[in-house]
Amino acid sequence: MRRKSAGIQLMLASVVMLALTAVLGAGCATLEDPHIVGPAGPPGPAGPPGPAGPTGPSGPAGTRGATGPAGAQGQTGEAALVKAWTTFDDVHFDFDKSNVRASETPKVDKLVEYMKANTNIEIGLDGYADPRGTGPYNQKLSQRRVDAVKAALVNAGVAADRIRTGAFGESRPKCKEANEACWQQDRRVEVLIRPAQ
Repeated sequence: MRRKSAGIQLMLASVVMLALTAVLGAGCATLEDPHIVGPAGPPGPAGPPGPAGPTGPSGPAGTRGATGPAGAQGQTGEAALVKAWTTFDDVHFDFDKSNVRASETPKVDKLVEYMKANTNIEIGLDGYADPRGTGPYNQKLSQRRVDAVKAALVNAGVAADRIRTGAFGESRPKCKEANEACWQQDRRVEVLIRPAQ
């Protein structure tokens, strides 16, 4: 009987020991479990920027846009300016006449003085008529007017080889109204000057 109760006691002690070991082992496991995570801490300061990565390949070209408006015209070059004609005073004529009238002779005198002072200049004389009269008649009349101005210049000492002439009849009117004031503008010899070529 004693032996039986000693066995029971030993068995009970073993069970108690096992239970105690299990409890202690569970407690220790809970305290040392590496998988338990606490609340997140505040964020740390940002680190320095890393090096730039390599440049990526170019994308496909886009569609071409509409053509923009043209820019302003550039300045005329020196060569063009040298060859360009500049207007001087027009010489006007009476109706159906080709002689230089007295009121217009000061314009011829002024041109003579200018030509004598500027020996590198040449003259262009373009003759015109008002629209009254036939085309062939006005063409001849405009030529006679040019010849009259040229003769006045040559007689005053301007070399003939410095004078260029043209006759255009009524083909280039300055005024298109049918009145005397308008027609007077068309009865003219236009005087042009430029540096000699």
